[in-house]
Amino acid sequence: MFRKRSKSDVQTEYTCSIRFLDDTESIQLTFKKDTLGQWLFDRVCEKLNLVEKDYFGLRYVDSENQRHWLDPLKTVYKQLKGLSKMVLCFRVKFYPEDPMKLHEEITRYYLFLQLRRDLHHGRLLCPHDESIQLAAYIIQSEVGDYDPQDHGPGYVSEFKMLPKQTPKHEEKIMEAHRALIGQVPSDCEASFLRKAASMDTYGVDPHQVKDQKGDQLYLGVTHLGIMTFRGNRRTQLFKWAQIRRIAYEGKMFIVHHTNSEDEDASNSKKDISITAKHQAVGFKCATAPGAKYLWRCAVEQQLFFTLSSSATVPKIRSGGSIFSRGSKFRFSGRCQNEAYEASENIGRTEPPFARTSSLPNFGKRSHPNDNKNNTMRDSLASESFKDDRRKFNEAAVDVPHIMVNNDSTVVKDGPQVSAPLAQAEPFEEKVQQVTVSSVSRAAPPQEPKENGQIVKDRAGVLETSIDETLPYEPNRTFEDSDEEENDASKPDLDDQIKKLEEEMVQPSMQKDLNLPSPAAAATAPSKTSGGKSSSGVCGKAVLLSLVLVLLLSMLMFYLVFFSPIKHPLLSNLRQHLQFLEPVRDFVGQKASLVGSYFKK
Repeated sequence: MFRKRSKSDVQTEYTCSIRFLDDTESIQLTFKKDTLGQWLFDRVCEKLNLVEKDYFGLRYVDSENQRHWLDPLKTVYKQLKGLSKMVLCFRVKFYPEDPMKLHEEITRYYLFLQLRRDLHHGRLLCPHDESIQLAAYIIQSEVGDYDPQDHGPGYVSEFKMLPKQTPKHEEKIMEAHRALIGQVPSDCEASFLRKAASMDTYGVDPHQVKDQKGDQLYLGVTHLGIMTFRGNRRTQLFKWAQIRRIAYEGKMFIVHHTNSEDEDASNSKKDISITAKHQAVGFKCATAPGAKYLWRCAVEQQLFFTLSSSATVPKIRSGGSIFSRGSKFRFSGRCQNEAYEASENIGRTEPPFARTSSLPNFGKRSHPNDNKNNTMRDSLASESFKDDRRKFNEAAVDVPHIMVNNDSTVVKDGPQVSAPLAQAEPFEEKVQQVTVSSVSRAAPPQEPKENGQIVKDRAGVLETSIDETLPYEPNRTFEDSDEEENDASKPDLDDQIKKLEEEMVQPSMQKDLNLPSPAAAATAPSKTSGGKSSSGVCGKAVLLSLVLVLLLSMLMFYLVFFSPIKHPLLSNLRQHLQFLEPVRDFVGQKASLVGSYFKK
């Protein structure tokens, strides 16, 4: 534990995979034990040619299936150690209040890709008519103008854009697509962003919680504040101006806020009811790490959207108890006001980039020699979009675009840039590999699937969901971990070794050699490790309890026998504890000897 790290430990290189919003081929970057998270994030932004990077971040999922944002102030190794696969996903972390204030089109295009994912996974909830229009904008941006010769019946079904997409939805999307003739991708994406930014669920990363009554609901954090959703509507909104404190205790996420009626009251009424206007609302999360993650997200969003300068960041702590110090939060980076100012000072010309298609083969099949649609995929913004930017600034929406390098080769060694080094910390000599067993649930083949969900009553969905707004039920499976499904089908190196061992050592040979079966060998270490961890936690709790009782006993002994305080309660205790006077004399004699020794 206290050994000095050798140079070989510091120079050891680790590899992580980075996935992007357009689901293109991931890249691999290498880092060392002292590499900070900010260095890794900067390398990703350099790869994407992204300058306005304050709104984005790298997210990963730990071994307990809990999401985390990569902390730029901590080392990458410290945050990712223990993971069987070091995979990070490039995602939008802060949805800007006014996307049109983003200076570069490539930044707005990344925001468009994130919102498209939100619509597909059910996080961007909107009325039926508006969801149809959003899907039509996506189709127009992907395939261009509607052409009966190229776009036959059912061409919309190849694009999965809505969480519960049905044939009746696709018919209406096709009708809306026909009305968008002449719009280039930048115009379609601008309209998409303008409409998406007006939704209540814009920028919501839903967290499933329970209220005081035990009813389940979804809680989201946006630029407006903290809001809750029940059914298909927003039920509560705690604006940032009303929130006084955000905390968590165990599984509870607590919001201390003021009532909006008290904010609008007169000064005299405020003075009278100043003690009664503060209220606390608690929400119970599924796990304690989930409550901590929700607290960190809420605090970080509040500071990003409310601070005027990142130089005045307060120190925030929560979750403390007798046996723990709680959690600290350190805000890093710029706030939204500073990010807007930095965007206005960007001096480079608009970087060229290429839009990616979710179905590249579809475009090749439908438009093999059509120059019109090739022109529509030009990376530069259209003249009509540039002329109308001032008009779009009035709405809280904008167009992002993605940059994809033609050479999608995997970067194994990473860019030749020196990584900043953190302060030396003791680390383990080896990274403990934690294997997480994934349980696959096989769905009946007869039932149709839509976006990974089984539709049990397809006719009912067609009749009801087409005219009514669906309830806010985002996909509970993590989209970051869902992307692992393709990789999960490939056997890992450990699985291949186990198969070889099972083939080499037959059951008959196991009996002759007295070897344990693979199942018994696999379960044995898990039981011992679980017992050790549980016994370690219980031992620490008992030890801390004994130390606390001993300290309290010593304090009480001093107050009763040596304190000059004259109080009726202490006098009664002295009378009842007269049998301990020999102990008092013995302790006093030893204390005097120790005092005389130090005086000499």
